[in-house]
Amino acid sequence: MGRHSCCYEQKLRKGLWSPEEDEKILDYITKHGLQRCGKSCRLRWINYLRPGLKRAAFSQEKENMIIELHAVLGNR
Repeated sequence: MGRHSCCYEQKLRKGLWSPEEDEKILDYITKHGLQRCGKSCRLRWINYLRPGLKRAAFSQEKENMIIELHAVLGNR
């Protein structure tokens, strides 16, 4: 699976999170009263909260394509 080209263009850091980065996200979560582990925080950020993340409804054409490909390929 690799990184998307946008990751290279933005010169994002890759690999393990530094202790400082872990501490920043944990401090933020602690200040706002949530009881979550660091891994949960990172996954929530990456998959749902990150600025610039595009989360829009699929067009009917794309939805049909997904259903067709799933019928052919399954959950691969």
